[in-house]
Amino acid sequence: MISEYPVISAFHRAAEQVPAYKCILSEIGLTPTDVKNPDDFGRLVPVIDKQMTFGRFAMTELCCGGRLGRPAAVLTSSGHSGKFAFSLYDADSAEMEIRRTDAALDAMFGITSRSTLMINCLPMGVKVYTRACTLGETSVRADMVTALVKQFGPHYDQILLVGEAAFIKHALELGKEQGIDWTDLLVHAIVGEEPLAENARKYLQNLLGIDPGNPSTGLIGSSMGVAELGLNLLFETPPLIALRRTLHENEAMRKAVLGPTATTVPMLLAYDPTRIFVEVTDNGRLLVSTLDPERRIPLIRYATGDHAEIFNPDPKALEHAAEAAGVPAAAMTFLPVLLLSGRGQFALAGETKVYPEQVKEGLYHDFALTELTTANFRLISGPEHANLRIQLSPGVTAEEDLAERFAEALSRYIQAPLEITCLTYESFSSGMSLDYERKFAYLKSA
Repeated sequence: MISEYPVISAFHRAAEQVPAYKCILSEIGLTPTDVKNPDDFGRLVPVIDKQMTFGRFAMTELCCGGRLGRPAAVLTSSGHSGKFAFSLYDADSAEMEIRRTDAALDAMFGITSRSTLMINCLPMGVKVYTRACTLGETSVRADMVTALVKQFGPHYDQILLVGEAAFIKHALELGKEQGIDWTDLLVHAIVGEEPLAENARKYLQNLLGIDPGNPSTGLIGSSMGVAELGLNLLFETPPLIALRRTLHENEAMRKAVLGPTATTVPMLLAYDPTRIFVEVTDNGRLLVSTLDPERRIPLIRYATGDHAEIFNPDPKALEHAAEAAGVPAAAMTFLPVLLLSGRGQFALAGETKVYPEQVKEGLYHDFALTELTTANFRLISGPEHANLRIQLSPGVTAEEDLAERFAEALSRYIQAPLEITCLTYESFSSGMSLDYERKFAYLKSA
């Protein structure tokens, strides 16, 4: 069924061609022809998630026509939830992904006019498609990252690191120990896997010698992908980066734009409405529907597990903040923008919520403290205060006043009682050693 609304056409395509989706709709008694417009779509079409799809059906049942076809590539999720999910790309869609990636990278980093060494240090299985860059894939081997930089970096105009913030921190610190002067190189970073703390961006900028007011010295941006939906679904733009920095540093503007209780700034992420249809439910769940008519595994009203909000601030407040950030307010509304706050999870200090995103800002607030940690931690709820266990970097001992120093930094972002314990790398209470392969579980039940 062809509709003037792309998401309605995408829904009907899935309802007609995908065996698993036919089954889901049949079980709730929904007749697809009853869905004719966006109002019908929001009222009648069910929300689905990873468990209802990849956790229940065989891959062929999730594909159009009940066939895998001849995939040229498979994109695999991290498995953080305990279930794996996948995207399939045939030769044509893989080529489209390459063109889309290179166009986005060129807009941000000018990769067609500068020779670029891209180092993909995302966990193995998360592929980055490019034809305009020289691609090195290290997965989460920091020593391999630094070896590539030493041997190949000087032969390129710029280096682009793609990875998770804590791992990029680790790789840059290792490189510094090995004698790499990062400020001698033009190095950018695209940070993914989880929301980027603004103070983490500032810390990485400091290591790389990036002046945020001078793009020619480098840029650190963030991109959000979901394996089963695609890479770079949500992304920062330079104006959004500048606005977020301003809101982070200016409390009055932050509260004017985000509300009086905001102590941190969520990610400000744009998206292409011709590629995905985005909804945010009343309780903040982010839902995504894929619109590509050639997509082998279409997903409709798919809950990503993230919590978000449509960015719709007071126009006057936005205008003032944009002016302070040095960017035109129109640049904020060129594409639709979401506030992405994370997974919506928290620990309790009595009745007060403490979010991992607040802790991250605190851990990266004081660079002298940040370099003593892996930036990983455990948050545990308590009847009066939350317990925060911080993992120190290898070789760092827990000095007597360390917890007090962290408490001072964290108090800028968390107005709740915390009991802080700093633990050596080996004795970190989770009993694990970091391999960076899976997303880190910051929260733990008591």
